Amino acid sequence: MSITTTRTITHALACLLLAGVALAQGITTKRGGVVLYGNESNCTQPATIDHRRVQRATPEWKTIRSEGVKRGSARYDLLITRMNDRIKTAVSDAAQNESCDCVVRKGDIKNANGLTVADLTAAVVAGINT
Repeated sequence: MSITTTRTITHALACLLLAGVALAQGITTKRGGVVLYGNESNCTQPATIDHRRVQRATPEWKTIRSEGVKRGSARYDLLITRMNDRIKTAVSDAAQNESCDCVVRKGDIKNANGLTVADLTAAVVAGINT
C-alpha cells in the first residue's frame, strides 16, 4: 500500500470518527425545558436535577413555607430570587465538581442522543446545605 493510500484511508477514518462524535454531542430539551447550567446543543456529559427536591432544601423555601409568606408579596419575590441564585450557584459548583457540562431539570430532556445522563440532585442539595 502506498503512503498516499494509507493517508487517504487514515483521513477517511478520522472523518468518520469525528462525524460520529459530532452526532453524539448535545441533547434535545422539551419545549419550555430549563437549562440551569451549560449549553444543551453541544454538551457531552449532561445531567439533571430534581428541581423540587433542590428547591425544598433551600433556607428561602423553608422560610416561605414556615412563615406562610404570600405569593406576590415583595418578601416572597425577594426570597424566590435569593433561592434561585443559591440554586444556580449550587448547580454550577456540582456540575464543575462532577465534570458535567450541561444541567437541566429532570424530565426536561426530550432526547439524550445516546449520551449518559447523570443525576446531580444529591450533590446540589449537599451544596445548598453547606
